[in-house]
Amino acid sequence: MFRISWRDLQWRRRRFTIAILAAALAFGLALVMSGTDNTLHQEGVRTVRLFSSDHWVVAEDVSGPFTTTQFLPASVVDQIREQPGVESASPLLLGRTVIGETDVNVVGYEPGGRSLPAKVAKALAASPAGTAVVDTSLPDVSTGDTVRVGGQDIVIGSEVSGTSYYFGAPTLFLPITDVQRLLFADQAVVTTVLVEGHLDSVPAGTASLTDSQVRGDFTRVLKASADTFALLNGLLWLMAAGILAAMVYVGVLERIRDFATLKATGATNRSLACGLLGQAVTLAVIAGAVSIGISRALIPAFPFTVEVPSSAYTQLAIVTVVVGSLASLAGLRRVARIDPALAFGGA
Repeated sequence: MFRISWRDLQWRRRRFTIAILAAALAFGLALVMSGTDNTLHQEGVRTVRLFSSDHWVVAEDVSGPFTTTQFLPASVVDQIREQPGVESASPLLLGRTVIGETDVNVVGYEPGGRSLPAKVAKALAASPAGTAVVDTSLPDVSTGDTVRVGGQDIVIGSEVSGTSYYFGAPTLFLPITDVQRLLFADQAVVTTVLVEGHLDSVPAGTASLTDSQVRGDFTRVLKASADTFALLNGLLWLMAAGILAAMVYVGVLERIRDFATLKATGATNRSLACGLLGQAVTLAVIAGAVSIGISRALIPAFPFTVEVPSSAYTQLAIVTVVVGSLASLAGLRRVARIDPALAFGGA
């Protein structure tokens, strides 16, 4: 029976190929959407992890440093450093600008401070004085190029990867005094102060946040987008599963007389079920395997990093096998009612 099913696949290979490609495209898009959803959920985790801090001091009533437009006076940094138990306090000034046609995150850091990501600090140490560090995701820009920020030319001294945030927007690192001058009319302000050590109290008008609170605030901003992608992801999985199920079931309807002939020659419902199950699972697995290649081909076209989690591939394997099996069982119910007399033109 398995040989007959295999021969049927060969005989109708064009139709099966088209159906497999349709299902594989849907599964591939579902994988990409799973990766997008995963990226949104992990972006806050990665961004906060870049910076070494035990406490994030922000303006009072601010929910997080990455989502606020409220600033602190730069003098608050010295006040925090005077607190007992504080090992270091490094200010950050976070802003946004546009370079070319690309939205860019701007991070103002204190030279010599301990707030910078290790990879950025290493890049700065190898860069010429007075230059900036930029994420590699900024298009058409490389080391030695000049970019326009706040009406002034800035030379790119080096590049790093993995520092983008907010849907993969590239990040530009500059000394905090430069950011104050270029983007904040030379005001002595900071967005947050990263504190290492123990912080018993904070200056008036400020509040202290933990890494967990900062991550939660970061995720809150992306929640609507993440929920939308999650909904689309679920619909794509259902669509792909529906294509597979329809492909198998329609195949059964087309082969009614073939099944009647097999029954007339002594084939049992059990043997027919095994052949149908093998054919359905084979088609489902092939569609799943092709979908992986499709997803990997699509990912580079996205303007931000898409990280497909391993759980999505596990889900793909389960869905393809389960859907193929269920579709074959639905077809089997139709096969079980076939009268062998149909093989001879009977009613």
